Amino acid sequence: MKKNKKIQHYTEYISLKMLISFLHLFSINAAKKIGFFLADIAFIFVPIRKKHIIDSLTKSFPNKSKQEIINIAKDVYKQFVCTVVEIVFVSKMTDEQIKNAVCFQNIYLIEQALKQGKGGVIMSAHFGNWEMLALSFAKRYPLSVIVAKQENPYFDNIINNIRSKRGYKTIYKEVAPLGVLRALKRNEFVAILADQHAGVQGVFTPFFYREVSTPKGPAVFALRAKCPLYTGFCARQPDGRYVVSFEEISLPNTGDDEKNIEIIMTEYNKILQRHVEENPSFWFWFHRRWKSQKPK
Repeated sequence: MKKNKKIQHYTEYISLKMLISFLHLFSINAAKKIGFFLADIAFIFVPIRKKHIIDSLTKSFPNKSKQEIINIAKDVYKQFVCTVVEIVFVSKMTDEQIKNAVCFQNIYLIEQALKQGKGGVIMSAHFGNWEMLALSFAKRYPLSVIVAKQENPYFDNIINNIRSKRGYKTIYKEVAPLGVLRALKRNEFVAILADQHAGVQGVFTPFFYREVSTPKGPAVFALRAKCPLYTGFCARQPDGRYVVSFEEISLPNTGDDEKNIEIIMTEYNKILQRHVEENPSFWFWFHRRWKSQKPK
């Protein structure tokens, strides 16, 4: 069984390497056009979670017509393909190109955090190109990102090589508590994608009119380290660049840790929802975000 799994992983790895080599035969704009064509085909013939995406969009945007929802769903596929292509082409970009790919607004907040000497926690999401956000930010400030270990170890090596060679460190979820607190103590920033279903370990907070299980981690780390806490989402622009605007979330002090966590993550979801409402197709609707209901 283990041997078969290893063969499967290696086959997937070779397929990915071939795909990367194929895309590198073209310019990034040409590769995106190929990707968009494949996304249109996938939407029709390989509808991965298509029904789930349309259902989630319909419940989240009740005032939009059925055709508007379908159009957004199609663009969700295209935006994801666009993100994948851009990540594939990171190896062809210079450090300066990566640094300038993202325009950071309200950057003074980050500078203020550095002066405090406690680092900072940045809550982001699978929105726009989250990898480019981290890569570009790391060209300016010390950054670690909490990541999940990929089931395919070959994939894991490819992704982490891209990340580490371009300037930011990774902290696996399994060792996150210790790794995050050490990074903050070194006056570094830690980025966390906090928009996925957190199961029974999460805190239930509103998101698009429904309660969702939201990760507690970012709030826990910031409260424990007493460090600044920010949100930052990477919005793709028509010219291919990105804009990230940082917003600070104040740390509450109610005297109740669980209440403090709930207040923080409620504010996070509120800010994320605002960004998704502005650009619905930028968010990764493939996630089963409303997987479980709040216990009664």
